[in-house]
Amino acid sequence: MPGLSELTGPRDLRRLSAEELRALAAEMRAEITKTCLLRGGHLSSNLGVVELSIALHLVYDAPRDKILLDVGHQSYAHKLLTGRFRAFASLRTEGGLSGFTLRSESKYDAFGAGHSGTAVAAALGFARAARIRGEALHCAALVGDGSFMNGPNIEAVNDLGQSKLPVVVVLNDNEMSISKNVGGLSRYLARLRTRASYQQLKKDTKRFLDRIPIFGGWIERFLLFWKGIARYVFVKGAFFSSLGFDYLGPVDGHDLPELVSALTSARSMERPVLLHVVTKKGKGYGPAEEQPEVYHGVSPEGAERQISYPKAAGLALAELGREDPSVVVLTAAMPGGTGAEAFAKAFPDRFFDVGLAEESAVTQGAALAASGLRPYFMVYSTFLQRGYDQILHDVALQGLPLTLLVSHAGLVGEDGYTHNGCFDLSFLLHVPGLWVLSPSGPEELKALLLWARMAIPAAPVAIRYAKGAAAGDFPPVTPMEESPWPILREGRDCALLAVGELCREALRAAELLQEEGIEVTVVNARQLSPLPMEPLCALARMPLVTLEENVLEAGFGSSVLLALSREGIQARALCVGIENGFVAHAPRKRQIELCGLDAASIARRVLGFMRQSQGGK
Repeated sequence: MPGLSELTGPRDLRRLSAEELRALAAEMRAEITKTCLLRGGHLSSNLGVVELSIALHLVYDAPRDKILLDVGHQSYAHKLLTGRFRAFASLRTEGGLSGFTLRSESKYDAFGAGHSGTAVAAALGFARAARIRGEALHCAALVGDGSFMNGPNIEAVNDLGQSKLPVVVVLNDNEMSISKNVGGLSRYLARLRTRASYQQLKKDTKRFLDRIPIFGGWIERFLLFWKGIARYVFVKGAFFSSLGFDYLGPVDGHDLPELVSALTSARSMERPVLLHVVTKKGKGYGPAEEQPEVYHGVSPEGAERQISYPKAAGLALAELGREDPSVVVLTAAMPGGTGAEAFAKAFPDRFFDVGLAEESAVTQGAALAASGLRPYFMVYSTFLQRGYDQILHDVALQGLPLTLLVSHAGLVGEDGYTHNGCFDLSFLLHVPGLWVLSPSGPEELKALLLWARMAIPAAPVAIRYAKGAAAGDFPPVTPMEESPWPILREGRDCALLAVGELCREALRAAELLQEEGIEVTVVNARQLSPLPMEPLCALARMPLVTLEENVLEAGFGSSVLLALSREGIQARALCVGIENGFVAHAPRKRQIELCGLDAASIARRVLGFMRQSQGGK
């Protein structure tokens, strides 16, 4: 029986029987589970779309037709079907397959994505380009029910409905985004889904009619005709039809023949169609079925235990919540990943999961602050990028005390390009009136969070911190009242101004430089805006080296040099950060090395800088 190893591409699927396709689906699930448990990755979401991925490639002629996957984290089955089986074991490893869709990886990845809200707009763009060129192609956008609620998707759906273009939006309804879905649209889908009880009736009726000779098939076709009318009247929602879509479904997302039939019908309509598919997240792997949120993203077997910054933030907020009833917490569909669960469990009435809607969360937080509450928005750095306008217009311009708890800042490892939080300093440091803090360890994170509540009661604050930190020693926590920039090590030759996790690399680099006869001061530069000018100007008597897990353009180093120039100080300075743009997926330790931010690389850079500086005297 043909298996994954014999597939050269999706067209091979059309030569397989129904039984062979079912066996292929089982093999794909086994391969995805094995690889995710070995390499880490998004497990439950991929297990839920196996049959759906097969059906899409059976009906659509990729790569001529365009199959767009929103977020892209559910692309593992798609990768297995498009000639990447032999490389699949390299998933999320350095130089191996990406955990998301990536145009440079395969001609079948029509559009790269690692964030939500891209698939419908991309499909519409491809369809419009085809119409301009006079080409005949079809587009399918696979969007999860959580991602569907993201603002860009709703905007694109609104546009697509009036375009009359042949795009099918496949709404994968598994009741989950990363955490349990929330909101009115989720409840609307639930109402449609509950009407899927007709699905079981349909199957029971079909089995009964199959037993009736001669007339059974005719009666079934007659009933299907009337079922279509009934579904149009009673199931097809006014929401989708009012936007210009034909609505089909709900369809069992694990019934391959039914999926193929529904997709074929939708594709043939030659206009915007919303195909509602109901799937089971984690399908085929018991633990993931029972706990899909836990198995949304799994760590590799044998992975080193982590001390989690997000968990530390969540525990600190729960402590604040007990002391202050005005403390409220928001998150955008990420209570687990951001650490917000601790507060949510303790104070459910003061916790708000707004769904995949970062822009809305920032604006809501601003209004909560304007109402006299103390709101905290817990969000990944890479997702906060979408809230930039709201930070400027809704928070900073009005001077509202919203605290942004920016997790997963800097390099994040195997998620790679789309999830590295290497741009937040560049879009936060220049925001007027916004305090920006960055702790060097989880305990300091808690201390900064508690300090900011008391010391900065009337201004917005952003505290940015890493995803996690390998077990080990962290710099001691010095109270902010003593110094905004604690000195971690004294030296006479040079000062290393290190941000966040790089404090530990700076201390190791100092030991290496000592062996070369260079004594350096290591500073925990935890207050990034406003810059503490008194310690900065004092340190500028020595050569300065700034260290940051951020792109150098408009980052911390740039801010330091600009501040000193305004004081009329021409400092001898070296800025060390991320210079090569988007950083590919690899273990975080390896990413640090590739970007020249490990202790050995820092020591080499400082040594060269000092020799050049001394030679220039």
